[in-house]
Amino acid sequence: MSFTERYSRPLPATVVDGWTIKPYQVTIGQNPIAAATVAAADEFLPKLLPASLAHPALAHTQPASPRYAFAVLHEGADALWLNLYTWVYQAILHTRLASSGLDAVAFGEVTEPLIGCVWELPALVHERSAWVRHVLTPDQPDLDGYLADVLPAGPVGGP
Repeated sequence: MSFTERYSRPLPATVVDGWTIKPYQVTIGQNPIAAATVAAADEFLPKLLPASLAHPALAHTQPASPRYAFAVLHEGADALWLNLYTWVYQAILHTRLASSGLDAVAFGEVTEPLIGCVWELPALVHERSAWVRHVLTPDQPDLDGYLADVLPAGPVGGP
């Protein structure tokens, strides 16, 4: 099997249904994902947001989390992937994914319990550390600091 790194780029944060989302794109080359694909992903993204955060075992013990998330739109060799990771219960990551064929921009939710691939996980690793640095460690969460702390554009996925 041949392995090559892919290219990741952060994009400006956006607000979707009350959630502030830090988006990333991952591509095989350095060209950004086509605008029509991005628009289709943006249209589908609200369907991946958590519908309810009222887990009975956690609701009474955990304060409400700020409504922040990050997303990875990945144009792979054989499919488009849209991964949404939302911060819930302060320190837990809620994950939902969608996919579409490369020629179609009709995203559908992936119900298989996937987390992400080797090219998408660098964003997850970075965002976990940024959440701890800016939200969980300080006496008062620094959400602006969290939004500004992004995985730099460049190659991802290498060992």
